[in-house]
Amino acid sequence: MSTELTEKRTGPDVAGTLRAHPRFVRVWLGQASGAVGDQLLPVALSLYVLHAGGGVAEVGLVLGGRAVSLVLCLLVGGVLADRLKRTRILFGADLFRAVLILTAAAALPWLPLTAVPLLTMLMGAGEAMSRPAARSLIPTLLPDALLERGNALVAAAHRSSAVLGALLGVSLVALIGTRWALALAGVVFALGALTVLNVPEKAPGTPGQRRTVLADAAHGLRAVRRRPWAMAVMFTVCLHLFAGTATALTLLPVISRDHFGGDVAYGVVLASMAVGALPAIVVAGRWRPRSPGTVAMLVLTVYALVPVSLAAPFPLAGVVVCFALGGFVVELYFVYWASALQRTFPGDVLGKVFALDQLSAYALLPLGYALVGPVVGAFGTTATLLGGGVLVAASSLLCLLVPGVAQLGGGDRTR
Repeated sequence: MSTELTEKRTGPDVAGTLRAHPRFVRVWLGQASGAVGDQLLPVALSLYVLHAGGGVAEVGLVLGGRAVSLVLCLLVGGVLADRLKRTRILFGADLFRAVLILTAAAALPWLPLTAVPLLTMLMGAGEAMSRPAARSLIPTLLPDALLERGNALVAAAHRSSAVLGALLGVSLVALIGTRWALALAGVVFALGALTVLNVPEKAPGTPGQRRTVLADAAHGLRAVRRRPWAMAVMFTVCLHLFAGTATALTLLPVISRDHFGGDVAYGVVLASMAVGALPAIVVAGRWRPRSPGTVAMLVLTVYALVPVSLAAPFPLAGVVVCFALGGFVVELYFVYWASALQRTFPGDVLGKVFALDQLSAYALLPLGYALVGPVVGAFGTTATLLGGGVLVAASSLLCLLVPGVAQLGGGDRTR
């Protein structure tokens, strides 16, 4: 374990307030700006493709470009986050996206539709570079006692941006056009880059211990494998996205059209999940239970209501409440989980651990989306949704049987 990490974790647990840590505040502001840009961009480009004569397939390619880049580049981002100064990675990723999107805005009248998915792929690569660096940077900016509050504030920025970015994207395209909407997104990324410029930070890792990229990735994987509780939680969340999220989000627009009157209900239900997450951020930021893993896994059983609410389906108000509860429990889990990883893993592998966490979460999601149609054809919509809910609830409870999950590792800080 590095000297820096040892000093941080064995020092006095005097936290103060987040405002007393200006480096964290600056990094948080930069990430909040980038999060708005990340949400604004796909909305604006999707509308641009539709207005230019594209259809569902073209929009799917635009949205899929970002997901593909995240899967392909996250682990590289994790390796870099454990080799380089993380603030430099954040600055470079935001500057790269700012230049890219401003160039695209200038060239938009001559940009063919076939190039738009490539643009979202490149933007997704920048996002993949910044995610592990941002999350592994937090424990170097805050004392141990403030990790939950810091992670809660980061989660609040990302959840708020999911609503704000989408609304801004639609509004700006309608009011000033796609070109200017993209230009504003570029400015947002540029502001994010300036916010983290010259934030003092020590480089992670130890000089002279460089490995190849593959060896470095394997080093991070070994660190996770030595902690069965971490692997169990990662696998459980992977099942949740596969059985719960993919099933519910694929069938939600169809059920909204058939039972709730169309696209407005679809948007309201999705927004309710982001809104429901906000109170969880406040709770998790102020409450540190003795067994955070027990709390996290028990509340995640409630996520089963997301697919189950669509099975009957419930009345629209009931579906909205269930999706809001789903957002609440996911965010509560995330704050405790991220804080546990930051406390448990040494700084020289933390970036790779966060990258592996993201990769494991999304590993089965594309397969889940692909299987919903055939499973519905074979068993029906109701059975598919109920089955997804049962798998979510059962996997959450079974995860608690793995030693170490109840405490999310507790004092486990071995390499």
